[in-house]
Amino acid sequence: MLLTNEPVFDLDDTWRVVEWYERRWVVEEYHKAMKTGCRIEDVQFTAVERLEPAIALLSAVALTLLNLRDASRRSDAASRQASTLFASEYIEVLSAWRYGKLRSDLTVHDFFYALARLGGHQNRKRDHRPGWLVLWRGWMKLQLMLDGYLVLKRKRCGQT
Repeated sequence: MLLTNEPVFDLDDTWRVVEWYERRWVVEEYHKAMKTGCRIEDVQFTAVERLEPAIALLSAVALTLLNLRDASRRSDAASRQASTLFASEYIEVLSAWRYGKLRSDLTVHDFFYALARLGGHQNRKRDHRPGWLVLWRGWMKLQLMLDGYLVLKRKRCGQT
C-alpha cells in the first residue's frame, strides 16, 4: 500500500503516483551525494548570492558521480567506454595515474574503480563497493591532477 496526498481516481492516476515514488530513490541518492560526498552542509557562505553558485557547482559534481555510480552497476560497465561519460582529458589523467601511461580506452568499470582507488578505496575482495565519500575524494584529487595536466599541455603548445 502506498499512501499519498495526491488525488487518485483511476488506474492512470495510480500509475502516475507510483512512477513518482519510483523516482524518489534517485532523488534520495542525489541528496546523499550532495550531503555525504560534496558536503554541501559544510559550505559556510552567509550570503545567498555566494551560496547559490557553490550549490550549482556541487550539484553538477553530485550528478556526475551519481551517473558514474549508476553506470558502473549496469551489465555493460565492463565494455562501455568511459568516454561516453567523461571528456578524454579525465580518462587520460586517471589512466596515467592508475596504469602509468595515457590510455583512452578505459571502460566505465575501469574508470569507476580507478577513481575510487584514487579516493582511498582498497578494492579488496571483502570491501564493499565504493561509497560517496571515496568517490568525492577521488574526484577532488582527479580535478587537481587535471588542472596540472592542462597547464602542462598549454605550455607545451606555447600558450601561457
